[in-house]
Amino acid sequence: MENEAEFDEIEIVSKSQLKRESHALQDLGKRLAALPADLLARIPLDDQLLDAIALAKRIQNKRSALKRHYQFLGKLLRARDPEPIIAALADIDQESQQSIQRHHRAERWRDRIIDQGFGAIEALLEEVEGADRQKLRQLWRNHNSATTDARRTQNSRLIYKEIKQALDS
Repeated sequence: MENEAEFDEIEIVSKSQLKRESHALQDLGKRLAALPADLLARIPLDDQLLDAIALAKRIQNKRSALKRHYQFLGKLLRARDPEPIIAALADIDQESQQSIQRHHRAERWRDRIIDQGFGAIEALLEEVEGADRQKLRQLWRNHNSATTDARRTQNSRLIYKEIKQALDS
């Protein structure tokens, strides 16, 4: 009877499931190796993992060597709890996604201001408190009075930069 109770508590994991988990940890190792140093510093990694990631970055154009090294990274990650690492990567991804959304929002405002002029500037000022009305109006006038495409592009970039500063503050 006791053996049956112990047997019921044991979770049976298939070989395929073990392989999927192993490949997921190898992919995590690849992702860590692809990160720049400033983002890698924000992830809770021990020295052994950091050394292995640094070695992976130094291996160049040797497919089989790099593949073996990613397997080694997966092995190192299996010996640790990967949840804090995954959570830190999720935070980095979320910050990146928010940055992309702010960028797209600034582009939409720039295009709207270029197309609609003062009305769009006033709409932006109602939505964003830190925007500079006078500077945006001047940049819009400069954009409209520009005679070359290069000057229009330059003024368009300046409008974007001003909007981005206002949205970030």
